This record gives sequence, C-alpha cells and structure tokens, in this order.
Amino acid sequence: MKIEKIEDLDGLRFENYRFEIIEDQLIIKNIGEKYEIKFPLNEKRRTKIAKSIEKLTGLKLEFSKLDGREIISHIESKGFNKSIWSLAGKAMYDYNMIEDGDKIAIGISGGKDSLALLNILVRVKLITRVNFEIIPIHIHPKQKSAKTNEIENYCKLLGLELIIEETNLEDILFGEDKMKNPCFMCGRMRRGILYRLMKEKNINKLALGHHKDDIIETFLLNTFYQGNLRVMKPRYMSKEHGLEVIRPMAYIEENTIIKYAKRTKLPILKSECEYETSKDSKRLEVKEMIKDLSKKSEDIRSVIFNSIKPLLKD
Repeated sequence: MKIEKIEDLDGLRFENYRFEIIEDQLIIKNIGEKYEIKFPLNEKRRTKIAKSIEKLTGLKLEFSKLDGREIISHIESKGFNKSIWSLAGKAMYDYNMIEDGDKIAIGISGGKDSLALLNILVRVKLITRVNFEIIPIHIHPKQKSAKTNEIENYCKLLGLELIIEETNLEDILFGEDKMKNPCFMCGRMRRGILYRLMKEKNINKLALGHHKDDIIETFLLNTFYQGNLRVMKPRYMSKEHGLEVIRPMAYIEENTIIKYAKRTKLPILKSECEYETSKDSKRLEVKEMIKDLSKKSEDIRSVIFNSIKPLLKD
C-alpha cells in the first residue's frame, strides 16, 4: 500500500486490523483477538514504524517519497560499505568523475546494474558537498510489454523524475533483415538516443552501469575475437559528441551487485531480450570461462583487472 504519511492510515481496515489516529498516536486494533498496538506518531521514525506494522500485521507500506535521511537509510542497507560504497567512492576519486555543476544522465535500463548505479549517485549527492544534478533516462521500445511504472515510482521515491523515451528499435533490429547478433548495434543505437537527449537538455556527462566484470569481459572479448587491446574505460571523452562518459561501478564486482539488488529489493524491469541468454553470445562464453577460472583462483577477476589498469587511463 502506497501512502504519503502515517496519518493516511486513519480509518483503514486490513484483515482483522483497524487503524485509528487519536491525538499523537497510531492505534492498531486486532478485532478478532481483541488487543491493540500503539505507536507514537513521529515523522523521523516513520520508516521504522512502517516496518513494524508489516511485521505485526502483514500490511506492507510504501511511502511515495522519502526525505534525504530516509533515502540514505534505504540505499545503504547493511554489509556493503567496503564492497560497494568505498569502491564506488575510490573509482570516482581516481578518475575525477563528478564535479560541481555537472548534469549527469544515467542510462536506466531497469536492470540491477543501472538501478544500483542510480542509488550510488543519489547517495553521493546526499552525503557530499558536490553540487550536481542527476537525470535518469530510460530508452523503452514501443513493442515491449514490460511496464515502466515501478522504475518510475522508484525514481520518484528518490526525488527524481524518470525521462522515458519510446523508440522503434525493435522494428529496426528485428525486422525482415533480422541480425544474428544485434547486441552491438542495439547498444550503439541506444547510446545515440541518449546522446541526442543529453544535447537537447544540456547534460554534460553520461553515467553507465558497467562494473568490474564488464570491463574484464570486454577486454578479453577484444583480445580473443578482435585481436586488439581496447578496454572499457572508467572515464572518457566522446569527442564525436562532446560529452563525457563515466562508470562509477568500475571497481565493483557483479556478484556484489546481485546481492545488493536482492537485499534492497530493487524494482528490476524484467528483460525480454532473447539474446541475453543466447548460445551464440561470446560475452556469456567469456563470463563462463572466468567463472570456471575463479573456482581455482578466487582472485582471478582482480588479477586480470589489475593487469589492464594501465590501459584504463586516458
């Protein structure tokens, strides 16, 4: 149930429970078992009250918008200080990713990576003195059935407005001349749309949700199948478009992001792309190879990443 404040529960009936606001207290009465629970109304503790209500009654409450303190509490969760927040901060510092006056677009696919990145940048904005703007953008093919409501509402919860750009990418990529592996072209076209929107809205930086595993896999793909040493840089200037691209999650491993997404229950938009699990995917092939190597050497990702670090600098 979505509410703006605890007082919105006054008069609510949920299963055997009745909710009443009397003076400065929330009173929850269990009609069947004839007992009541009282909570003092406290705006600063409303998220804790909501969690207590869910445990006691089963009624799940969601606030339509959180304040800064509540947002940080929601975003940070527990156990990710070293594996996410410290590493993201180090990457942003090492590559000087965010500066005063920046307008930063985030490409929100609706997957775990882009939503985790959104949380990282919102947290940085709230806990530092750096004055920058966050603009989340979602490129949505018209033909897809997946709804964007949940990620729109999630952005609003964090105090942001999601820009949704509908496209006809499906017709272009999967029309009569269907490509065997259209992933590269799909990514390129999505990026082109993002660049256009950024220029229209005078946005100077694009933040992408690529993580440590993406950087390693891309390097190995280029080495094995393209015969070059090109890398996915944490920060670079797109000279063609006059815009900067940053990857604040460059030091964070994918397994950590998966755990974080589950813990914080990120509203992940289910992918309908058949190519993500295609047997022809070279990226999945490389991913499996790294997974197998990590069984023998747990630090294999860090070993590979450290070996290509000199290539990541401009």
